[in-house]
Amino acid sequence: MSEIPKPEQADSSKNSSPDMSVARLRTVLKSEPECVKTVNSKGQLVDLNPAGLRMMGATEVEQVRGTHLSMMVDPRDWPLYEKNMNSVFQGETLQWQFRCNSPSGKQRWMEQTAGPVYCDDDSGVITEMIAITRDITGKKQDEGRLLTAKENAEKANAAKTNFLANMSHEIRTPMNGILGMVSMLTETKLTSEQQQWIEVIQQSGESLLRILNDILDLSKVEAGRIELESLRFRISDQIQELQQLHSPNAVKKGLTLKITGCEHMEVERMGDPIRLTQILNNLINNAIKFTSEGTVEGTFICGECMNASEASVSSSVSDVHIAITDTGIGMTREQTEKVFEPFSQADTSITRRYGGTGLGLTIAKTLTELMHGNINLKSKISEGTCFEVSLSLPPVTKTQATCCNTEDTNEENSVAGEAEARIKILAVEDGEVNRLVLSHILKKLNADVIMVHDGKQAIEAFEQREFDLILMDIHMPVMDGISATAEIRRLENQSGSKETPIAAVTASVTEAEVDHYKNFGFSHCIAKPTEQARIQEVIDAIRS
Repeated sequence: MSEIPKPEQADSSKNSSPDMSVARLRTVLKSEPECVKTVNSKGQLVDLNPAGLRMMGATEVEQVRGTHLSMMVDPRDWPLYEKNMNSVFQGETLQWQFRCNSPSGKQRWMEQTAGPVYCDDDSGVITEMIAITRDITGKKQDEGRLLTAKENAEKANAAKTNFLANMSHEIRTPMNGILGMVSMLTETKLTSEQQQWIEVIQQSGESLLRILNDILDLSKVEAGRIELESLRFRISDQIQELQQLHSPNAVKKGLTLKITGCEHMEVERMGDPIRLTQILNNLINNAIKFTSEGTVEGTFICGECMNASEASVSSSVSDVHIAITDTGIGMTREQTEKVFEPFSQADTSITRRYGGTGLGLTIAKTLTELMHGNINLKSKISEGTCFEVSLSLPPVTKTQATCCNTEDTNEENSVAGEAEARIKILAVEDGEVNRLVLSHILKKLNADVIMVHDGKQAIEAFEQREFDLILMDIHMPVMDGISATAEIRRLENQSGSKETPIAAVTASVTEAEVDHYKNFGFSHCIAKPTEQARIQEVIDAIRS
């Protein structure tokens, strides 16, 4: 091996010499499992330890001494190697990776740490580069497999998203017709037997729609595409709505449903009321479904009231604790451990008896955690179950209240004492059944409606008169809703006129698709099956 710089003179108390130090260093290098080599300024090998010789397929240093490194390094990596080698001869210590060919002809990945070797005369001249080189082929192969697995997972996830989007559209479109026609039938004269049949059809359709929504919600959760809002609301209003919404199902089963809250539930709070409602709907639906007799109770209490009753100091008025308790079938310990897993129910017999996807509790748990809360349950077989949810929903501050109250006052003044004119709506829908449903809804809303069948007709109607709102179907023959909307926006821009609110009315309502519609100029999105309340929300938003 080439001459190695001598270490500083050892302490005189120690019985060692420079020659002995060099000897020990040579012994260490011989036993070093990684390749250690020295290279001159021309890029030629000077010396190698035994591990380096084995790596090169040589037995003696003389067999490889003078070999230029470019002969061993892959041509694709030589420019980087040469650049780093020159930097080392400028005094830097570097680490980099490169490919080279082994004696067997197989390409290997190497990782090298290299530094300068200075001349013994203290001149600061760098004579050689010393490098430790290790084989990282196995590591690179593992990284490659992980990358491939990641890419395959991303492709599978994209395929799943596309499948769910297509499934959503294919199911929602006929469901729009079914539920719409059922709603129209309920307003006609029916015998008691016919009314019963209609109710069964409606319940079945709504059940199918809930399953579809659960699957789509889970997909959003897994993709991390659920965004929470921060809005003003009163939990007391939610308590009233939950009582009204779930009481009919409870009465049908002969159950007593009671939902109550402490006095602080009247306080306006900041949070996402829609997601909170979704959590509670899942829990209450679950409680009613698995309870055949007795009661289902919902209790809302703030941290302050809980402190007073339980002598706890860990909560404040911002904390809201919710308990949904039933006297249903209950669960064993083993069953409670997997109840929040997707597509999981207590056992297959429960699935057959009660139905459902097993996604409701999974979604409830995930949404609770997204809201920085927690959810727990207590259950005893044949005695019932209690789900406990804890969330931080802070009261509205004075600043927030003042800001929002000003807006509310302005809104009230703008419409107070004024009779609202009939809203002029252009409805674009190619499906005959869906046109019937939409026409019926808009008639009930007392709207002035022009109905057309495709995007081309929509543009022609738009050019002939002004509209307050356009309800645009997405998937249509001749010209689809996206193309028609783009053309309407172009015409508005050309004439300098104000943009007309355009709502996408579609069965394709995944998060990605809704974002796509907004990018193409849609101001709102209405999911099929089309609900009168949702169209009214859009109208109210336009008028405000």
